[in-house]
Amino acid sequence: MGQRFKAESPWKLEGPRMISEQNFASSFTSIWHEIIPLADTYWRRENLRVSHWNQPVENSAPVKLRGFVNELAFEVFRKCVELDVKVTNSDLIAILTDSVEDVSNYILRITKDKNSVSSELDAQSKREVIALASRLLDFFHQKNEIIFRPRFAGCGVVASCEGDLIYKDCLYEIKAGDRGFRVSDLKQLLIYSSLAFIKEEIRFPSVGLYNPRNGHAWKRTLDDLCMELSGMRESDVLSNIATSMMRLSVSR
Repeated sequence: MGQRFKAESPWKLEGPRMISEQNFASSFTSIWHEIIPLADTYWRRENLRVSHWNQPVENSAPVKLRGFVNELAFEVFRKCVELDVKVTNSDLIAILTDSVEDVSNYILRITKDKNSVSSELDAQSKREVIALASRLLDFFHQKNEIIFRPRFAGCGVVASCEGDLIYKDCLYEIKAGDRGFRVSDLKQLLIYSSLAFIKEEIRFPSVGLYNPRNGHAWKRTLDDLCMELSGMRESDVLSNIATSMMRLSVSR
């Protein structure tokens, strides 16, 4: 492609006293209500349309290790995709064993809680990890269509962050808890989309959610979603989110 010349972005990226995208998604209720006033009504209706892909995976691991098991399953899934070969159950177990230390270190950098990880999982917990990883491999079955952990530059009060994956031009977040999807999950996807939009790096026309534990899946185009949530087009909603992130940065 030939050289392109772009105007400088009107948004200043990065700044002091920043927060995570999850924090922004779950807080600032009045700001979100102003941007997407129909979100709660929309999601009560949309929740009834969530697809059911599989039967639930039984919870076998101790509650304190649930997050560790979920993260380990995602890492096993990611490594299987990178291998780009058909994997057997014994391959999955070997990858699981090889991933425990890296996943433990990753979690401990975030939580500092040594009880939230384990160097040795019991047989039931290992089966749970394999079941979750296998669900992910089945759902995202076209391996060459996956981009793992897309990164997004921060804006205003929101720090740089990364999503879970892009699959077939859809940005997906993986939620592996027992709960159903929430409005805050939609907000998190909108934050990533806004960060990509203001950098002119948006690579996905759709957003989605998938839960390998309960088998639920949901997907919509960004433009349709924004219209349903606010009555405004995608570009207006994503711009308004970025503006709010910047205003919060100035006020802190």
